[in-house]
Amino acid sequence: MAQVSIIYGNEPQLIEEKKQEILQRYKTIPITTLRDTIDPVRISESLCEDSLFDDERLFLLIDPPVFKKSGKREDPAWNNLYNSIIQYKGKNPVVIIYHDTIDKRIKTNMALLNKVESIECKCLEGGELLAWIRNYCTHHGFKITPDGIEYIRHLMELWQDVSVSFMRTELDRYFLQLGNHKIIDQQFLETNSSDYGAKNIFAFKEALLQKNVSTLLELFPFMLGYKEIDRAMSYIEGQLRLQLMVSECRSLGMSRQSIENLCKEKNSSIKSYPIKLAYNAAHEISISALEKLLVGLYTIMTDSRQGKSDMWQFRDLCIAYCKESN
Repeated sequence: MAQVSIIYGNEPQLIEEKKQEILQRYKTIPITTLRDTIDPVRISESLCEDSLFDDERLFLLIDPPVFKKSGKREDPAWNNLYNSIIQYKGKNPVVIIYHDTIDKRIKTNMALLNKVESIECKCLEGGELLAWIRNYCTHHGFKITPDGIEYIRHLMELWQDVSVSFMRTELDRYFLQLGNHKIIDQQFLETNSSDYGAKNIFAFKEALLQKNVSTLLELFPFMLGYKEIDRAMSYIEGQLRLQLMVSECRSLGMSRQSIENLCKEKNSSIKSYPIKLAYNAAHEISISALEKLLVGLYTIMTDSRQGKSDMWQFRDLCIAYCKESN
């Protein structure tokens, strides 16, 4: 029996990459593409004919609805195709591309996934998405600097449902802009990345720590209108807590390496690079002013969740911090 492969999931870019990897195994074989718009009987017949004739080819099935969904009525014709796939004994390879998730609670779905080579392509998050970004850049001859990676990591804390397809479009645009200059750093990303909300929230946080009142006032109207304001404030609060922790440790005479070791001992997820940035900035930070800012921010966030906050208090709190720190 030839190899039967199913590539499925909700991340089209990764599905395409995996599809190309598999097709490379059979690059000398002609491809017969069978889409879900074709009569399932005809698709089943094509697979059955493979057992009768010696024509070498690869069957590429696109989105055949052979996987059951809870609460959805079944089509007997597609059920027959399901049986043709799970019982397939032909000599030619079959590759099934399915642009959707599969309900693994349903026995027939799991039976098919377990019978063949199955590859799930789901949305990447956190470290997985960062690893994909690094690999994609390296594959195209570009390098992201540590501060560039850290900038993207900050943005990812605020992103929701960012697809690999979006990141590929962004990176491809960067490659064109950079030309022979193969380095992607934070400064380049701040200047050239798409103008989405996370970028402005990161800029607001940086301006706050740098006590840049003019930039804070410029960005505050955006913060007022941002639909995910609670998420944005939680991110800013987390970054301020990190800065306070590092500043307090440094004031007690701890080295940067000692702080990193302490975080590892406590199984903290904080990476070394943000600790480095916070450590370098600590000498310009007033611990007492930062503590006061965090206490005020806690109060505003609590009131916001109860629907009684005044976001102008947030602006006044940030400006007061900048003045008190100078």
